[in-house]
Amino acid sequence: MPIFLDSIVISNFKSFSGTTTIGPLRSFTAIIGPNGSGKSNIMDAISFALGEEPSSLRVKNLSKLIYEGSVNVTYVNVIFKLDETKKSFTRKISGEVSQYNIDDKTVTNVFYLNELREMGLDIKAGNFLIPQGYIECFAMKMPKDLTAMFEQTSNSITYKAEYDRLKLELLKAEEAVNFEHQRKKQILIQKKCAAEEKAETETYLWLKKQYNKKKLKFQLIRLLLIKKEAESLQDKEKEVKSRIDEYLRDKETAIHLLKRKQSQFKSLFSSLETIEQGISEMEKIIRPKKLEYVVFEDNISHWQKKRDCARVSLDSASKARDTNKRIIEELKDELKQIDNKLAELRKASQTSTIELSNSQVKRYLELTNETEYRTTKLVKQINSLMRDQQKDQDKLDNENRRKQDLEYKVKQTRLTKENFETRLKKLQSVEPKVTLMEKTAEKLKQKKTDAMNKSFSLENDIAKISEKLSQIDIDKNTISRQIKKKETIQQLKQLYSDGVYGRLSDFCKPIHPRYNVAVTKIFNKNMDAIVVDTRRTAMQCIEFLKKKQIGIETFLPLDSIKTTLLKEHLRNIKEPKNVKLLYDVLNISSTQISKAVLFVTQNTLVCETIEDARLIAQSDDKKKKGNDCVSLDGCFYRKDGTMSGGQVDLIIKAKQWEDQQVLALKEQKAQLMKEFRDLPKISLIQSELDEINVTMEELKRQNKYIEKDIKDTEDEIVRLNEELDRLDREIIELNMAISEIEDNIKKRVEKTKSMEKQVNAIKDKIFVDFCKNINVPDIDYYEKNNLRLYQKQKKRQMELEQQYDRIKNQLHFENENDTESKVLKWKSAVEQADAELKKAYQQERDAKIKIEREETEMSKLKDDYTNKIKDLENTEKKLAQYRSRVNVIGNLYLESQKELIGVQKKIEQKKIECNTIINECKIEDFIIPMSETSHPHRTPEDSFFTTSSSSNVESSDGCKVLRKIDFSRFPENIRNYTEENLHDMATRLNEKLTKIQNEFKDMNPNLKVDEKISLIAQQIQEINTNFQTCRNKCDKIQNQFKSVKAKRCKQFEDCLDFVAMEIDSILKSLVNDTSAQATILADNPEEPYAGNIIYNCIAPSKYFQPLQYLSGGEKSLASLALLFAFQRYKQIPFLLMDEGDAALDKANIKNVIRFIQSQINTMQIITISLHKVLYSNADLLLGVTTEPNCIRNRSKVFAIFLSKYQKTKDMQEP
Repeated sequence: MPIFLDSIVISNFKSFSGTTTIGPLRSFTAIIGPNGSGKSNIMDAISFALGEEPSSLRVKNLSKLIYEGSVNVTYVNVIFKLDETKKSFTRKISGEVSQYNIDDKTVTNVFYLNELREMGLDIKAGNFLIPQGYIECFAMKMPKDLTAMFEQTSNSITYKAEYDRLKLELLKAEEAVNFEHQRKKQILIQKKCAAEEKAETETYLWLKKQYNKKKLKFQLIRLLLIKKEAESLQDKEKEVKSRIDEYLRDKETAIHLLKRKQSQFKSLFSSLETIEQGISEMEKIIRPKKLEYVVFEDNISHWQKKRDCARVSLDSASKARDTNKRIIEELKDELKQIDNKLAELRKASQTSTIELSNSQVKRYLELTNETEYRTTKLVKQINSLMRDQQKDQDKLDNENRRKQDLEYKVKQTRLTKENFETRLKKLQSVEPKVTLMEKTAEKLKQKKTDAMNKSFSLENDIAKISEKLSQIDIDKNTISRQIKKKETIQQLKQLYSDGVYGRLSDFCKPIHPRYNVAVTKIFNKNMDAIVVDTRRTAMQCIEFLKKKQIGIETFLPLDSIKTTLLKEHLRNIKEPKNVKLLYDVLNISSTQISKAVLFVTQNTLVCETIEDARLIAQSDDKKKKGNDCVSLDGCFYRKDGTMSGGQVDLIIKAKQWEDQQVLALKEQKAQLMKEFRDLPKISLIQSELDEINVTMEELKRQNKYIEKDIKDTEDEIVRLNEELDRLDREIIELNMAISEIEDNIKKRVEKTKSMEKQVNAIKDKIFVDFCKNINVPDIDYYEKNNLRLYQKQKKRQMELEQQYDRIKNQLHFENENDTESKVLKWKSAVEQADAELKKAYQQERDAKIKIEREETEMSKLKDDYTNKIKDLENTEKKLAQYRSRVNVIGNLYLESQKELIGVQKKIEQKKIECNTIINECKIEDFIIPMSETSHPHRTPEDSFFTTSSSSNVESSDGCKVLRKIDFSRFPENIRNYTEENLHDMATRLNEKLTKIQNEFKDMNPNLKVDEKISLIAQQIQEINTNFQTCRNKCDKIQNQFKSVKAKRCKQFEDCLDFVAMEIDSILKSLVNDTSAQATILADNPEEPYAGNIIYNCIAPSKYFQPLQYLSGGEKSLASLALLFAFQRYKQIPFLLMDEGDAALDKANIKNVIRFIQSQINTMQIITISLHKVLYSNADLLLGVTTEPNCIRNRSKVFAIFLSKYQKTKDMQEP
C-alpha cells in the first residue's frame, strides 16, 4: 500500500475547539459517538483539507467553519505516509481567505489540487468520500453522471477539451469543403444557363431589328393619318363656330321677351302679397276671438256639469229628508201599537190563575211565599242582574244601530270621495295635455327646421352635381355602352350571385387622375374584364352570354390566374423620384379582387417621365434587374427592351374613368332627387303646428278656471279623508264598546244561571210534598203545564217591552239626524250654477256675433286672392313658355359649345399624339425625313401644332420638329394611299408589332452575356483552388481528431472493462452468494464517454429488477461493489464512509467486514458507524463525544486500538 492516511490535525474547525490530533490511523478505522457529537465534522474536516467547496460542507461561507468563540482562524492538516516518507497537506482559513500549504510551504489552489489528484485523491470524482445517506444513491446515479465518474476515474477527461476543439474544427472544415463543392455545382449550372442566354440573346437581337423596321413604318403612317385628320377637324371647327353665333342672336331675343313678362309677373305677385298680408292680419284677429269663444263654450259646459251635479245631490238630500220623516212617523205608530199590546197582556196576566183550583192555588201561593221568603236575597240579586242585563242589552242594540249608521255613512263618504277623485284626475289631466302638446309643437318646429335645412342641403348638392355634369364632356354613346355593360353584370350577378364579383375597373380606380393614362395602358383589354371566383363560373357566364347573344367579355377566374409576389424593395426606390408600384397607385375597394389586380399589374412601376421609365427598365446595375415601367403619358417599357406608346388612343380609353364618374354622379343625383321628394311637406307640418297651437291656447285658457276647481276638489277630498278617519275611529271605539258589553252580558248570564239553579233547588225542596199530593213529578212540571199560559204571557210581555225600548232609541237617532240643512245647501248650489250658466250663455252669443262679422270681411279678401291667383297662373304659364324657349336655345348653344370643345380637344389630342410619336422615334433612334430648311413664315399648319403635349417635351420644341418634317420624302407606297388604306395598313403593322412584343415577353435577353461567361470561367478556377485547400485542411484536422479520440476511448474503455470484470466478483463476495450478478455496460460502444453507463445488479435468489426497485440494503451493497471496483482499478489512499452500513442487516454487515478484512492489505477504510458488529471488528476505534457542562458544543476524540484485544472467530457482539 504505497500511500496511507496517517493522521489528521484539526484546529478550531466547526465543533472542534483548539487543536485535535487524530492518529496514527489504521487500515480499518471506525468512528463512533452519539448523535450531535461531531462525528460527521471529522469527515467535513478531511473534505475541507482535500479542497471541497463550502456548499458541500453544510455551510454557506467559509467563515462558518470556524469554531465560535475562537480566534478568526481555522485549519486542517492531513498527513499521508508514502513508503518511508510523509507528506502533509494543510488548508487554512483566516476570515474569508483560504491558504494552502504542502509540507509547510504555501502553494496555489490549483497546484494543491493537482498534487492531490496525482495521489489519486480527486475531490470532483466523488469516489472516496461518501457522505451520510449517500451510499444508497451512489449506484443510483443517472447514466450521464456515471459516465462523468468513469471519465474522472479513468482520467480520459484530460482529452475532453482537445477532443471537443478538434471535433468543432473538423465540423467547420467539412462545412467549408461542402460549401465549396456546392459553389462549384452552382457555377457549373450558371455556365450552362449563360450558354442558353447567349443563344436567346442572338434570337432577340434579330427580332429587335425586325421590330424597329416595322415600327418606323408604323410611326410614319400614324404621322400621315394625323395630318389628314387634323385638316378635317379644322373644317368642322369653323362650321360649329358659325352655328354658335346664330344661337346667340336667337337667345338674346328670347331673353328680352322673358324679362318683359317677368316685370308683369312681379307686379301681380306684389299685389297678391298685399292681399295675403290682409288675410293673415284678419286670421290673427279671428284666432284669439275663436279661442275666447271656445273658452266660453267650455265655461258653459263646466257650469252645466256643476249644476247637474248639484241637482242630483239636491234630489238625494230631499229623498233622505222625506225618508227620515216617514221613518219617524212609522216609529211613532209602532210605539203606540206596542203600548196597546202591553196593556192587553197585563189584563190577561191578572186573570190567568183562575184555571187553578182554590186549594191548589192557596197551597201553591203559600209555598210560593215561603219560597220567595227563603229566596228573597237570591231573587233580588237575580232581578238586579236582569235589570243590568236589560240595560246592557238596550245599550248593545243602540251601539249596533250606531255602528250600522256609521258604516252606511262611511260607504256614502267613500263613494263621494271616489267621485271627487275621478273629477280631480280629469281636471289634472289637462295640464299634462298642455305639456305634451308643447313637446309635440317643439318636435314639429324641429322637424320643420330639419326639413328646411335638409331641403336646402339637397338642393345645393343637386346643383353641384348638375354643374359637374354640365362641365364634363358626356358622350351619349359611351354612356349608353357603360349602361349596357352594367346591365350585363347585373344579369350575371342575379344568376351567379356568389361567383360573379364585377368588372375590374369598377373595383379599382387610380388614386389621382394623373395616373389614368398609365393605368389604362397596363390594364389594356383587362379594363372591362369580369372577375369571377372559379373557372367553372366563367364558363357558365360565357354560355349565358352566347345564349343571349349579348357580346364578348373577358373573364378573370381567381382560382386559376397566376400572380407574382410584390417585390418590397421596389417601393423604396429613391432615384429617380416619384417612382411607385402601379399596384400602389390603385384604390382597390374590395380585397376579394386584389389577386386579379395583381395579376394584371404584376410588378410594373409607374414613373413621372419617359426617361425615368427607360432608365429603370434598362438598368445596367447587375444587382438590380430591369423591371416593366410605364410613364404617366402611357409609354410602356418592358425589361426585355421593347416599348410601346399610343398616347392618343390611351387618352380616349382613359376617358372611361370619367364615364364611370358620370354614371356615379347620375346615380347620386337620382338618389338625392328621391330623398328630396320623400322629404315631409313643410306646409303640412306648419298646418299641423298651427292646429296644435290653437288647441294649446284653448287648454291654457281653461286652466285659469280649472285651477280653482282643482283646489276646491282637493280641499273636499281632504275633508272627506278627515271625515273617513273620524268615522273609522268611531267605529273602532264602538267595536271596543260592543265587545265589552257582550263580555259583560255573557258573564252576567252565567251568574244568573247559577243563582237560578240555587233558587230551583230551594223551590223543589219546599214543593216536594205539594207535588206528591197533586201527583206531579216536580214543581217545574206543574208550572210548565198548569202555569204555561201564565208564563207565555210573561214572555210576550218581555219581548214587547224590549221592542219598545229599541224603537224608542231608533226614534231618538232619527230625530237627531239633520237632513234639512243638506237640502238647503244643495238648493243654494243649484241657484248659483243657474246664474253663472246664464252669464256664460250671454258671453258666448256676444263672441259669436263678433267672429261672424270678421269672417265676412275675410271671405271678401279670399275672393280677391283667388282672382289674383288665376291671373298669376296665366302669367306664369306664359313665363314658362318663354323660359322653355330660352332653355331650348341655351341647350342648343351648349351642345354646340360642347361639340366645339370636343373638336378642339380632338385637335389637341392630335397635337399630343404627334409629339408622342416624335418623342418615341427619338427614344428608339428612328430617323424621320426632315426638310433641310424651316419655313420662313408661319402657316396655318404651323399654328395648328403649337400647344403642349402631356409628355415632358415642351410645345415649342414639338412645333419646330413638325415644321421640319418633310412628308414628300416619305415612302411613295404609303404617301399616295387613302386614309382608309392607311388605317388598314396601320392595323396590320400594329398586329405584327404586338406579335413580336408577345415573343419578347417570353424572352429575357442578357445583352452582357459575354462578360458573364468570362466572369463564370474565372469563378470556376477560383473555386477549384479553394476546394483543394479546404480538403487538405480537413484531412489534417481529421487525422488529429482520430488520434485524440483513440487515446480518450482507450483510457475510458480500459477503466470500464476493468470495473465491469471486477464488479461481479466483488458483489458475489459482499453478499457471500454466487447467484448474485452485477453488470455495467455502455450504450455507445464506439464512443462510450459520449453516451450513458448503465449499471444493473441481480440480488441473490431474485429476478432481474432495476436498481430503484431493490431494497435499501441491496442498493448499499451495489454501491459498495462499485466503490471497491473503482478502488481496485485505481489505488485510492483511503475510503471514508459516513454510516454507509445504515441500511444493512447483521448478515450483510458480517459479509462486508469479511470482505474488508480480505482487502485490508490493499486499501484503507475509515467508516462512521452505529453498528457494534462493524465497529467492534475495526483495528482502531475513534470515539467522539461532547464536553459536558460547556456553553458551546465542543467535540472530543478518544482512540482505542482494538487489535490488542483478541476477537472471536464468529465476530459476535461484545
